[in-house]
Amino acid sequence: MNMELDIDNPFIQALAVSTAMALFMISVALGIMYMASSGSTPVPMAVILLIFAIVFIAGSVFFESRGADYLGSMAGGAIASFIATFSATAFLTGMVHAWNGGIQALWWEQILSALAVCMVASMFIIRLLQHKLQSSY
Repeated sequence: MNMELDIDNPFIQALAVSTAMALFMISVALGIMYMASSGSTPVPMAVILLIFAIVFIAGSVFFESRGADYLGSMAGGAIASFIATFSATAFLTGMVHAWNGGIQALWWEQILSALAVCMVASMFIIRLLQHKLQSSY
């Protein structure tokens, strides 16, 4: 019996991407809950600043290459950097919190329900982005 994984199968692709996005969403939610309850994050400030700087530079260059003026590219880079930095910090905080036993406070039904809801939400997001990207070209 050959148990090869067919990567070109659109069902497997959609399931894999939506599951990965759902796990990211759950980790971000756990991170936000931990940061709200403790008021801090286990991610060092140097790492947070490095993430912000890298995304700020990449975002500014991206928006400038898309035709934005100097101020617009800086504002776009700052907004993208803030969102990416917050998401990355919440994700990393959620991973550390889950790894240190924070996920044990939840019931397995809650975890599976959150995974299912996030998988459906991520599928909507994927399809919406695909539709928007296809209609823009």
